[in-house]
Amino acid sequence: MRSRPPVALAFLAAAVLLTCALPRAAGQGPGDVLAVSVDYELFGVSQLAGGGHVTWALAGEPAREIRAKIVGLYDEYVQIPRGFLFSGAPTSGNADGQIDAGEGLAFTGHLENELEGVARNFTGTRIGYFLLDRADLYEQGSAGALARSTTGLLGTRANATEDLSIRFVFSGSTVASDSPLALPTRAYADALYEVFSFRDRQSPSLSATYPYPAAWPFAEGAWRIALADDGRPALWAGNGSTGQYDNSMLARMTAYDDALLGPALDLRFASAAWASFSYTGQVAGPGDSLAFEVSTAPNFTAWSRLEYAGQPTLPPTPVGVWSNVSFDLSAYAGQKIRLRFTFQSDALGQGRGFFVRDFAIDAPSSYEGIVAASEAHYLVGPISFTEVSVSTGSVALLRTPGGEVLFYSATRDLAALTPDTIRFRSFEPLENPQALFAVMTASAYMISRSQEVAFDRYRAAQAMAFRQAAPKARWLHAAGKAAIVALILLYFVPTALYVLRVPFFVSGPVYLGLAVGLAAGLALGTRACYERRQREGPPPASGETRGASRSSLAPRDADECAHCRRGVPALERGYICDCGLLYHLHCAQGRTHCEGCQRPITVEIVRKQRLLTARCVTCGEEQTFPLGEDPRTLPCRSCGAPLRHLEAGRWYLVLASNPAILFDWLRDPTQEGKPAVCLTTAAPERLRLEFGLGGMEVFRVSASAPRAIDPRRLDPLGLKALQPLLRSEKGGALLCDALDEMIAEASMGDILRFLRRAREALAAQRVTVIVRVNPGGLAPAEIERLAGEFDETLDFAARPIDSLPRTGPSWPEAMLHS
Repeated sequence: MRSRPPVALAFLAAAVLLTCALPRAAGQGPGDVLAVSVDYELFGVSQLAGGGHVTWALAGEPAREIRAKIVGLYDEYVQIPRGFLFSGAPTSGNADGQIDAGEGLAFTGHLENELEGVARNFTGTRIGYFLLDRADLYEQGSAGALARSTTGLLGTRANATEDLSIRFVFSGSTVASDSPLALPTRAYADALYEVFSFRDRQSPSLSATYPYPAAWPFAEGAWRIALADDGRPALWAGNGSTGQYDNSMLARMTAYDDALLGPALDLRFASAAWASFSYTGQVAGPGDSLAFEVSTAPNFTAWSRLEYAGQPTLPPTPVGVWSNVSFDLSAYAGQKIRLRFTFQSDALGQGRGFFVRDFAIDAPSSYEGIVAASEAHYLVGPISFTEVSVSTGSVALLRTPGGEVLFYSATRDLAALTPDTIRFRSFEPLENPQALFAVMTASAYMISRSQEVAFDRYRAAQAMAFRQAAPKARWLHAAGKAAIVALILLYFVPTALYVLRVPFFVSGPVYLGLAVGLAAGLALGTRACYERRQREGPPPASGETRGASRSSLAPRDADECAHCRRGVPALERGYICDCGLLYHLHCAQGRTHCEGCQRPITVEIVRKQRLLTARCVTCGEEQTFPLGEDPRTLPCRSCGAPLRHLEAGRWYLVLASNPAILFDWLRDPTQEGKPAVCLTTAAPERLRLEFGLGGMEVFRVSASAPRAIDPRRLDPLGLKALQPLLRSEKGGALLCDALDEMIAEASMGDILRFLRRAREALAAQRVTVIVRVNPGGLAPAEIERLAGEFDETLDFAARPIDSLPRTGPSWPEAMLHS
């Protein structure tokens, strides 16, 4: 039987390499780190939809910092101050210095809103190909949801440093058919901190709504709102009646200096901060100036001038020219401050003075530090990931016939982030995982099949005496198996080379070229190799050189039987032909000629015979015959008829090496011109010549012989060959010779299905069916399975007669006597 490709071994090897290819999950690790773990589960055809999970895990300083921010904003304030992202929202704060359930829920609720895109009118958060449109706590809708969705949050204080984790679920869908994706994304880390960002803008028209003053965030003081030269309102320190400032004037305007405006500008949550505004102004002399000043908590009594272009005051501008300036307040991040404008003039003259407007504060809150990112994308559909560019992280992309899975992990400093990237495509023919799976399957089959066919042709081209010794080009077949393993691995893990520190992604076009190249190259190479061997001559005989006078029944070393292709164990008596071919003793006794040299085979074994007696069923004459002979094949010495007849319509399974006895049996069922059909693996002409079959219908069953019935297609082709029997009114015979060889070329299931269909078709015609199996051609379990389909099993294997088993009575025991 042809050996099957080692598919199971290939898949096992691929699984081992796949395990090595998978990236290690980004753990929290030692030290100060923020770990963000995200997984996506999406499925669909034209558009993927689904959701996923995100977990923030903080350790060390990041854990202490985020707790301090929550306590500062959600515990100390009962309402989020103006300027913060969620200004005006209640916090449930009770100023007890620890994070209670209400404060924690207020914070996680705002984190949820930030992920859903509160600053973008709740349009969601775009993350590469994915739009996150809904988010919530992992456990939601119950009183204990916060406790079950967080660890190390409830009941902790601002200075606590134990590990902290927050778990969310989210939903969304794909929003792009072709989109790059940054690995890792900053969106989740930024959302955790963006909740604490502060951004305040002065009204362009200086017409703030009650109860806030029009000059928000300033109380006007000695300054007033006036129209500038361009007709737009601005804050101005001057005399409304003269249109100029006065001599010896000191005018201050302070921001965030009372309970309404804000007791202070709270920069404790900011990572950086800037103050910006526009101004224009002219002065009478160098003694007149405008300064921008800052003061810090808790007393706000000491004021410092903020320098602009290295100077403590703002320079005058040409008439009608507005200057946009910005002051870096990052040095005050982590503190509460107040800001003010101070205009001062001497007594030496007056001028138009300074106009100020469009005042703004930007104090974003963001994480800058070590992030351990871990992402898993489970996408089911005709999607594909391409253009993998990963230099610092660990990546593994898995293709499957159902979709693709992407794993990525990296531990990196966000302050110096060099993004790894990958491209998402909703459908790309050359990258489609379903199409590439078909390419993989076809290529693996073609490699295995082409090599086996090339070897079979090479062996069939040898003379019979040399076929047994025809060797395989083992290195070439091993290369084919290695190519199949490589194709399986690179289909399922196109990033497998990353494990070897080779940053190369096996894209769809590359894989297609590799598959076609390997399949064609190995097919042509194997064929050329065996053709060259054929031109070089026959292979050397394997094993011991056997001379012309070596015919023997003596024990010898283990080898393979030339007839049944099974091993002849050491010390077992065997038959060696003059041409050198070896046979089991029972196989040699069942053959008339050697399969290699066609010399006659003569095996003489002298045994003490036991005789039996039987009464002829035709004339009633009693006579003796040797034990082991079947009375159905022996003629009566009185009348010439067989001592016993085969029963019409009965099915017989015969274990015998020589088919001659079967053709003798056919005389009974074919009397009076009844039809007979023979299915055999041998050449029909040879059987007709050897056994004188006359007009019997003989069909050859072989997977390789021309004009033969393929044993894998006995149902229905074999049933068509039974038409002469089906047209018969009653009687006839069917002989299936060498059924074990048919099973070797097909399968036990194919043959059993044919036998059962044949029994159904021939039942009404009472056709006698005789099936021969070579001894040793099938395993005992297979013989037992096959015998269940027959009415009687006869074993005439060439073994010592005393050991012959009879699985069914060959003749009535009551009529036989020793």
